[in-house]
Amino acid sequence: MNDSKKQFVEQLLAADRPSPDLRRHYEKEVHAMLEKSIGPRQRGLCLVAAVLLGLLGVYWSLTGLGVLATAGGRKDTPLELLPVFLILALCILATGLALLVVAGMLLRAYWKGVFNQRNYRGWAAGAGVTYAGLLGSLFLLLCRYLPEMLRDSVQVFGLVLLLYAAVAWVRHRIAQAEMRTAEKLLEIELRLAEIGEDTKAGPPTDTSSPQHQPSA
Repeated sequence: MNDSKKQFVEQLLAADRPSPDLRRHYEKEVHAMLEKSIGPRQRGLCLVAAVLLGLLGVYWSLTGLGVLATAGGRKDTPLELLPVFLILALCILATGLALLVVAGMLLRAYWKGVFNQRNYRGWAAGAGVTYAGLLGSLFLLLCRYLPEMLRDSVQVFGLVLLLYAAVAWVRHRIAQAEMRTAEKLLEIELRLAEIGEDTKAGPPTDTSSPQHQPSA
């Protein structure tokens, strides 16, 4: 059903290409729909949050890298606990990288002074789904090296994270489809408005017909 609607919209738009003025008006409307300007206070909050999350992300990333670099060389670490340390280090590193991505998004919003819903939602959804999926996989791998009393709880937590990542990705794809549909409907609405104005103006007068020839 959605495919047939999409084909109908594309055929309707391709039947008669909109004028340059309509195209500029359409792009202006889409720009206003997707991008929201943020005030000085919101920009300041974005900067403060970006700095704090960036520092925290750098700290967690360096901590995870440090644990990964030194875990194999430490002789006081039991061999059976080495995979646990490595997996936890990967979890810390993934958390740090996710915080850095969020800090970069906030810093970009502060620098530009606008919030693009499509781009930021795409980045946020991609980072969130990747982080949750990676963390869930690491927890499922971690439960193999844990005692029996903790194994079931960690396994359930990992499965919940994977399920959350899958649901979040599906919802993101649905939101993207709805936004594209809204853009197409806006373009059709503007095109129909232009057709209505042309209809009200009436057909152009043909001065070459005999009725419009000047009398002798």
